[in-house]
Amino acid sequence: MFRLKELQKKQQQAAAAAAASNTTNGTDAPATTTTAASNTTEPTEVKRQNSNDLKEIRKQKSKESYFSLKSKQSSEASSNKRANPAELRAQKDIDEMELPIGCKVHFKDSDDILNFQLDIIPSDGLYQGATFKFSINIPNTYPYDPPKVHCDTLVYHPNIDLQGHVCLNILRQDWMPVLNIGTVIFGMMTLFLEPNPEDPLNIEAAQLMMDNRKNFEANVKQSLRGGYIANRQFPKLL
Repeated sequence: MFRLKELQKKQQQAAAAAAASNTTNGTDAPATTTTAASNTTEPTEVKRQNSNDLKEIRKQKSKESYFSLKSKQSSEASSNKRANPAELRAQKDIDEMELPIGCKVHFKDSDDILNFQLDIIPSDGLYQGATFKFSINIPNTYPYDPPKVHCDTLVYHPNIDLQGHVCLNILRQDWMPVLNIGTVIFGMMTLFLEPNPEDPLNIEAAQLMMDNRKNFEANVKQSLRGGYIANRQFPKLL
């Protein structure tokens, strides 16, 4: 009887020990496994997030670098444009210029101050009432070199040839940097008020003006009405 009770007690102890062992192995182990899995997942997610953040940072820096470069290039272009001495001087001349009566200036491009058109309508003299158009180009070496002037209107004149070249002393040997665009325009108007046969480009017209003033004046009137001079027809300007 004693031995049976002792044996039952030992069996109960063994069962309790087995249950305790199963509890330890069955409950805690999965918890450990879960923790390990969790620890394994968290670094992976962090790495992935860090990688995405790094890509965004690089992309943003790339955009900033692009726009920074564009801004710098635009600033340099504007600076170079502002630094053009010819444009600065031309702008100053135009701002201070007082056009003679009968002169008009037209800019084909508002951003291009170095090229413009000049209309001259003499208010007196042989060419009175007619409109003569000129193209004026200001070189990048202005004011050290004079403007370039071309007559776009065919005209019978001692100082303007049939190709539109203009003979005016301040456009050649008498040019000085202290002169300006207004001086040139005034000189152009003077050519129509007082033609100068002693410094000609149209030699035939200049010679006729010196030899026979009356015939020269008749040729001027005929040319302005669209007539022929030496087998060359001129545009009707009056």
